[in-house]
Amino acid sequence: MEIPKRDDPSDFKWEAFEDYYARFPKELANIPKDVVKNWMWFHNEQVVEFSKLYDFEKWTFELRDFDNDEIMAIRHFEYDLKLLDGKGQEFLLGRLNEHDTAKFMFENGTSPCPIIVARDASKHIHHQREEGNYMLEPYQLIEGNRRLAYLRAMIGKPYPKLRASHKVWVVTIGD
Repeated sequence: MEIPKRDDPSDFKWEAFEDYYARFPKELANIPKDVVKNWMWFHNEQVVEFSKLYDFEKWTFELRDFDNDEIMAIRHFEYDLKLLDGKGQEFLLGRLNEHDTAKFMFENGTSPCPIIVARDASKHIHHQREEGNYMLEPYQLIEGNRRLAYLRAMIGKPYPKLRASHKVWVVTIGD
């Protein structure tokens, strides 16, 4: 089942999340509201395309607390991880303070909403890659590039306000 396209009233104004969520397919009730908002509504154009690749009805979600070692075990493709680590260093230097996410994480030592990862999904193609690029294990980053970058930087420093654990949505992709 495809993810519905956001019905934006103009190029400059997005459809309100509550309106979008009210028409979200009941067949996809397995997807937590938080995930719908922070991934499917916020990154809507991308996710509408991804829904042609994935059967979201077969995805299960578990909200977990990851300690800092588990955060560092979240994988992404090498090129992307280098970019993320560069962004993380900019974050620590205070160069990204205009972002609400950066402000929140500086003050709270964790992310404002859970990162989304796929668990043991190496037989599935990653949605941002061409054919043949399969997800990495044990955990492949699905959504939350910026938040993962900032957490990795805080863990590597170590940042004084860094929390011992962070909320993460762990996805299992069913066959």
